[in-house]
Amino acid sequence: MPLEVDEDSLETNPDLTLAQDKFLLETSNTLSPEDKNLLEMNIMNSIKKENMAPFFEQICKDLSNLDSIKMDKSLYDEMKEKNTLKIQEFDAFIEDAEKNLTEMEVREKNLIKSEYLCRIGDLEGALTAFRKTYEKTVSLGQRLDIIFHLIRIGFFNMDHDVISRNIDKAKTLIDEGGDWDRRNRLKVYQVYMA
Repeated sequence: MPLEVDEDSLETNPDLTLAQDKFLLETSNTLSPEDKNLLEMNIMNSIKKENMAPFFEQICKDLSNLDSIKMDKSLYDEMKEKNTLKIQEFDAFIEDAEKNLTEMEVREKNLIKSEYLCRIGDLEGALTAFRKTYEKTVSLGQRLDIIFHLIRIGFFNMDHDVISRNIDKAKTLIDEGGDWDRRNRLKVYQVYMA
């Protein structure tokens, strides 16, 4: 199976609509039963579609007061096994790339793994993997794209420390010569932080 990364998908990963739905369920006491059920169904459909075992585990803890989002051990175990197999596959590709391919190809393999970890909701693992990918990245534009991804992970987790540290890092990189598209993206992230 060839591993390819879709650079455009980096802007939609992690799925911030999941974070928004979770936030609404956590904070809104005024949701109608229909709206609440729709949000819960959207979250569970996304979890099942992407085999999001780490996110499922977290959301079961965070939303333990909801009847419809409860830990289903068999579902969790099934998704966790799929995640483990996929990560082992990525690790094998990365190991092979480190032995037989160029640094650029190693970077691409690490980026694919990082994006996968992010997509399944293993956000701590994704942060670590993106930082490792960043170390192997030479291009200023690609480094900025990774920083932007870290910012989105911060938004997903509502982790202001991750967001502000990476916005500062992005400002420094932009000053080194970022293009207008990435300058504009940084401005948008800064507005959301204000």
